[in-house]
Amino acid sequence: MMLNLNMFVILLGALVFLHYADSDKKSKKYSREVNDPQFAKVIAESYDADFRALQRPFRMAKLNLVWTKAQNRLTEPKLKSLYMELKIHDKEEIAWKQLASQHRDKDGIKENELRRKLIGIMSTYDLLEHFEETEDKEKLKPYRKFHDPEERHLNKSLFKDKKLNTLWEKAEISGFTPEELESLKQEFQHHQDKINIFYSLLESLGSKVDNKHENAINEDEFDAFNMISNDPNGENEIETPQMSLKKYENQINQVRDQHRGIADHYDRLERLISTGPHSQDFIEPKVQGLWRIAQANNFTDNELSSIKIELHHFEARLLKLRHLHAEHALQKERYKNEKHQDKSQRFEDMEDNIKKQTRKVEKIQESIEKSIFKHTEL
Repeated sequence: MMLNLNMFVILLGALVFLHYADSDKKSKKYSREVNDPQFAKVIAESYDADFRALQRPFRMAKLNLVWTKAQNRLTEPKLKSLYMELKIHDKEEIAWKQLASQHRDKDGIKENELRRKLIGIMSTYDLLEHFEETEDKEKLKPYRKFHDPEERHLNKSLFKDKKLNTLWEKAEISGFTPEELESLKQEFQHHQDKINIFYSLLESLGSKVDNKHENAINEDEFDAFNMISNDPNGENEIETPQMSLKKYENQINQVRDQHRGIADHYDRLERLISTGPHSQDFIEPKVQGLWRIAQANNFTDNELSSIKIELHHFEARLLKLRHLHAEHALQKERYKNEKHQDKSQRFEDMEDNIKKQTRKVEKIQESIEKSIFKHTEL
């Protein structure tokens, strides 16, 4: 009898488990993950040390070009090895650029040495056929480092406005033809002219706020302000406080209109650049996916602009985490023959930092996904 009771309990438990499993399966059938492949892809994205996911990891555009070619050709171990060599070479190239800017390599000895070294690296990894591309400035443009402050410092600014220069850098690597770029440059110059006019109006507005307007309630001046001119043409008419205020308000409105025009024209420039063959707002696949989902929904322009800023912040954190993973993998490869105790001490700080950065990335991601998907479900 006891045996039969035990069997009954086990059978009942199994039936309950199957019921809940089936129920969970049915609920997932209507979940976002199942019905929206893009959503599922974004959610499933992980933060592995995937060397093939690293885009433009180097400061030098020529090395990013080499890296891109290698990603499509080399096996994972060789890719890791190449990454380490290019990382060292990248630092040497940056150091040489600083020397060259100070005219300390006039004979080009160091430059030739680095050139031969790069040829050697590319030859080792069977990439030498792409060497000529590394010396072609036009072909290197799409491989420039994103948002590199060093490059912005070294390159002479075309425009006075910093924001406009940043946008121009993006235009240069968006795949436009020389003719299209020249046409775009005229549009950019037109925008700079608008900015110049705005500041001119602002300066004029500041200089015309004279004491008469500021002290309009001064009783000693009331008689002068309230005098009625007998001149029918009004040429000698004394400006009243009301007239002064009206003129001031007109000038303010003029400044506001000019500012609004600048904002609208900047949006137009951004849209023009987004039509370039190589144009992309983000370089991380995960962030690109979230941005596509946001764009596909009925957010206002201001909401999209806010999401874009958040996604740029998220991408910066995500790229940092990607590189930490890559450096960790490389260091483990380099010191794999060390004793276990030495190895654990060497990587402990690195791994703690990775955990810390992962938590930050996940927190930012959760916040962004919540705002995007909550709006999507409405």
